[in-house]
Amino acid sequence: MGETGKRIVNLPKTLLGTMLPYGIQAVVVLAIAFVSLRLYEYDFRVPLSYQGDCLVILMYIKGIILNGWTWNIPQLSAPYGMSAAAFPMLTSFDWLIMKGISVFTSAPGIILNSFWLLTLIFSAWTSTFAARLLKINFVYAFPIGILYAFLPFALLRNTHHLNLVYYLVPLLALLSVNLASGLTLDNDKKIRRIALVACVVQGFNYIYFSFFATILFGFSAILGYSTTRSRKVIYVAAAAIALIIVSTVANLSPGLYSWHKNGMPPEMEYKSPPEAEIYGVKIRKMLAPQKDNALPALGYWGRRDARNPWPNENENVTARLGAVGSLGFILLLLISLKIIRPAGDGDALLVSTAALSLFTLLVITVGGGGAIFNLLIAPDIRAYNRFSVFLSFFSFVGLACYLQEKYDSLAKKKWIVTALIVLFFVSLYDQLLDRYLLFSQRDPNVAQYKVDTDIALQLKRIYPNGATILQLPLIGFPLGVTHEKMLAYDHLRPFLWSDSSLHWSFPSFSERHRDWQNRISALDDGEIVNAAIYSRFNVILLDRYAYKDQGNALLDNLENSGAKRVFETERYAVLDLGDAGTRLRNELSEYEFVKRSNDWIGPVVPVWGSGFYGRETNPAGMNFRWSQKSSSLVIRNFSNHAEKVRLSFDIASQFSGQVVMKSGDNLWILNSNSTPSAYKFEFDVERRSQIVLNFEAKMPQVNAPGDLREMYFYIANFAVEDVSGRGMSL
Repeated sequence: MGETGKRIVNLPKTLLGTMLPYGIQAVVVLAIAFVSLRLYEYDFRVPLSYQGDCLVILMYIKGIILNGWTWNIPQLSAPYGMSAAAFPMLTSFDWLIMKGISVFTSAPGIILNSFWLLTLIFSAWTSTFAARLLKINFVYAFPIGILYAFLPFALLRNTHHLNLVYYLVPLLALLSVNLASGLTLDNDKKIRRIALVACVVQGFNYIYFSFFATILFGFSAILGYSTTRSRKVIYVAAAAIALIIVSTVANLSPGLYSWHKNGMPPEMEYKSPPEAEIYGVKIRKMLAPQKDNALPALGYWGRRDARNPWPNENENVTARLGAVGSLGFILLLLISLKIIRPAGDGDALLVSTAALSLFTLLVITVGGGGAIFNLLIAPDIRAYNRFSVFLSFFSFVGLACYLQEKYDSLAKKKWIVTALIVLFFVSLYDQLLDRYLLFSQRDPNVAQYKVDTDIALQLKRIYPNGATILQLPLIGFPLGVTHEKMLAYDHLRPFLWSDSSLHWSFPSFSERHRDWQNRISALDDGEIVNAAIYSRFNVILLDRYAYKDQGNALLDNLENSGAKRVFETERYAVLDLGDAGTRLRNELSEYEFVKRSNDWIGPVVPVWGSGFYGRETNPAGMNFRWSQKSSSLVIRNFSNHAEKVRLSFDIASQFSGQVVMKSGDNLWILNSNSTPSAYKFEFDVERRSQIVLNFEAKMPQVNAPGDLREMYFYIANFAVEDVSGRGMSL
């Protein structure tokens, strides 16, 4: 293979000669992006994607701009501030690059868009570099890098799922190929050094690719050891896995600390094992051309595929391989099945790559190993289609290696050169067709950007010294719940274009904040104004899109309660609480006002731990939570002084029995049957401390046909109150 490379290309072995092709490749990638995406006519301040999960990414970028980093964003989750690290989407290395970009601009959209464009270049570089380390000539490695940078996965995910940029994947896949080959590749030492560094870096990025890399390394080690019997293969794989795990734990440590300090955020346990079936990869979709392909045969195939109502068509459509990737994938499958038997220097490399491709497919496909893992171990990694980028790299490398071995002198076979050039452009054309999603969002993004920046500027004009803003309606996070025309994360929009003097009530992302929000939500419209003032808000921002009547009834009630409407647009209404706050302070003594304020943002909060399901409400309006056989409840005291609290709740079960409740050395036996029994307990909770109540059911499991949950008893009408009678019902 080395001799082949010398015959085709003979670049000087200098730094310039080594780096020049990568510089040219970067220019080509940027040129393709700017021309195909028509970026030359786009306002680069507007995020290329400006909805859904991209708003969360922009939230973190805004956190970097305002506060220097992302772990805490005090401008959000008023009146408490947001521990953004509590959401385990920590991509610290990516954020470091974005922070570098922020030195040159403070515009969140420019930082977002620039970083994504840079990752296209990074993906081209790493895939090309990895191919070169596998002794694949630049004639193949150069176009491989370009095609890999513009995978449909990249164009369809774009900035919407910026956490899924995959520029490190080629280096991780490279190590797996080396391991599977028994560490016998010519560049073994260099591959190991570079790939182990990549393992550390990957640990400080999104956990998805870290997770799959560890699985891939494990299989590669078994494969490599089975052929060489070298323990060194096992040691290198173990080192790589250990590096990923250690760096991943270090990366997630701020989030783990936040969970320890504040409890796990509500609604985090929203994943289930069957989702691995829903979001698994599909061979049909990986191979299908784009439906708008103008080439007759490919277009016919793509349109036929798109017209049929296939089940569970979702984000797994982003796993398309393109023409070159599809040919490489089929080739590797045929090699795995021994239908094609490669010969030559690349034999071991091809066999190893084919085995890794087959293994990857068996893990990530619908009904594959990923679904079994989610069923038996944990459902947190649910979208296995996202690992198609590993399969794409194997497919490109496999095809290049096969062609290089079969046609060792392209100069003598001009028809092969012509065919490969045509194949490259056909594949690139087909892959770039998936830019349609970016085009379809462009005009709405620009219009929405103007609306959002306008409201942020108006608020800054009205409140030049800052304000704390209660955003209505009150909604949770991170579930994708919509309210009429208002989408899940729309409350983030004005924050993204504001400065640090404005504080916002969204998102509700801690048990403490959720407790406060639940109490606000239980009030009549007319009581919200006083509760907002006690909670230290001085502005209400109402999103009209969330209401069928554009919020008119709620606005009238708020105004009747003392709020003053000072500004409104088609979407937003701004109400000032200054006069209402002055009235309230005049009616109460300073002591009573402060006491009521402290009552509303009180320090004692219940945190529902493992074993309890989410809150439900029956037709009679009773709030309750089902419990598994074992469950826990934490009572946290956030204040700087001890609190005496009283817990009251009803407990019931389908079958008669007992529930054992423990706290430290204390134990209580609670009788439970189909009729709720009421209980009350008092506890002293030390400053900045907590008590943990553990429950254990001593009765049969609930018989509920069609409900797959494990349920034994439920707790209803739960409330925490201090000895003075302050209520914080849940």
